[in-house]
Amino acid sequence: MALVLNTNSYVELADADEYFDTRIDSAAWFDASDEVKEQALVTATQLIDDHAWIGAAVSSSQALAWPRKNAVYWDSRLGMQVSIEEDAVPNLVKVAVYEQSLHLVNNEDLLAGTTQTFESISVGSISLSDSNSDVTRTSIKPSVAMKPIRPLIRRGSAGGTGSAWWRSN
Repeated sequence: MALVLNTNSYVELADADEYFDTRIDSAAWFDASDEVKEQALVTATQLIDDHAWIGAAVSSSQALAWPRKNAVYWDSRLGMQVSIEEDAVPNLVKVAVYEQSLHLVNNEDLLAGTTQTFESISVGSISLSDSNSDVTRTSIKPSVAMKPIRPLIRRGSAGGTGSAWWRSN
């Protein structure tokens, strides 16, 4: 299935290209084919969409979590509460999708779990030999993609209000 705005992707390819046009370290995005970029945007949307968001879906039949109603969050940069319109997908979600898709393009086979392989593993005096010089595991969801949406993710279990209740004795 091709990229379909608000059905399987929060953003269109042209918007992603525009975003990466002014972002440093985005050469891999422009080296990728349009087909790979669209696949990355759709997959990134699926990964980003999988959260307990503030508010509630506008319709039970919508394909993605956004748009949402009653979505209010604290914007620390502005120092105030922000209400998201019921017909809008927040720019924070779009930025997360852009960053997640670049991460997917930069890390081929990330979701296949084949990003790290070893030539040999020893137990006596512990020795690893890494065939692709990848000494760290690559996170599926990088912090650069998660940071923008943190204020939009529901915290705690107090009826979905975003408040985490705790008690100190």
